[in-house]
Amino acid sequence: MRVSPFQTLLNLVFTQEQNDLQAQLDPLYQELEHALQTAQPDRKSQEEVSFRFERLRLGVAIALLQLLTDLGGDEESAQVRDLMQEALQATSIAGIDKVVQHKSHLFEELYTDLYVNHDAEYILSLFEATLNASTKEETDEIIEKALEVAEDLEFQADEDDQPEA
Repeated sequence: MRVSPFQTLLNLVFTQEQNDLQAQLDPLYQELEHALQTAQPDRKSQEEVSFRFERLRLGVAIALLQLLTDLGGDEESAQVRDLMQEALQATSIAGIDKVVQHKSHLFEELYTDLYVNHDAEYILSLFEATLNASTKEETDEIIEKALEVAEDLEFQADEDDQPEA
């Protein structure tokens, strides 16, 4: 079975200690794909597709916020990441919205208190694009861009580990 860009992103972003979270996020892309393939024109089927899409957006958002947290180590991005994880436990779109709206002030704090550098700005823009994405194709593009930045940051970290001559 081919590893999706989403799974590759998760592998790059999450550490061994975060295996439980990664295992929770890993099937989200496949679950959306399955819902799209089996969708019927009825309302219940369309609600399932929408719910699976929302869960995938949460997964992408969690990965981006983890990157942001790793990059800057700030508490605000970790709090929003944790909020996204909490929302992932909801069993409906209304449940997701309720969780997020309950602590919506965290988003303002994220944007207000974040020490921004070039990479952090880009990750934050991808996070915002994830929240605004309305199609799987848009989300796929965001995943690809997130994968590029995650690989670049991983590459920079590897360079830093090299002893100087």
